[in-house]
Amino acid sequence: MLAENYAYLEERVPVMEQVRKEEPKRQEKTRQLPVRKHHTLRKVLTIGMVLVCFATACFTIFRYAQITENHRAILALEKTLEDENLRKENLKVELAYHKDLNTIEFTATEMGMRYPEEGQVEYVHLPEANRVMEQASASSAQDKPSLWKRFLGRSN
Repeated sequence: MLAENYAYLEERVPVMEQVRKEEPKRQEKTRQLPVRKHHTLRKVLTIGMVLVCFATACFTIFRYAQITENHRAILALEKTLEDENLRKENLKVELAYHKDLNTIEFTATEMGMRYPEEGQVEYVHLPEANRVMEQASASSAQDKPSLWKRFLGRSN
């Protein structure tokens, strides 16, 4: 079988083909391929717009994160305020309990305190009460200041 293939090739006579010089066609010669413009400006603008959009999205997410953090802080402060208001109310109740005269008397008897006896009570008369009355009457007895003294008194 191989021999047949080779025999077939030997019988074949090589024929020279005419080599033609191909002349460029006039249409192809006049019609040049368009010069490919570099689209670097368009690429830069596209990349720039993508970066601007990305930065805007990042800023928006950052602001939402801050708002959420502030909201959590506000909730924690409101909880603290509520706890302090409850503590304040408890202290008011406790203070009212301690102001009650029956509670004070009960506590005093528990501590072993008693009412003072008649020999233990002494009254003191202070002379200053008379002086205050005298000064009040003396000030009302003085004549009214002049208009000029009133003006100077208010300006100082």
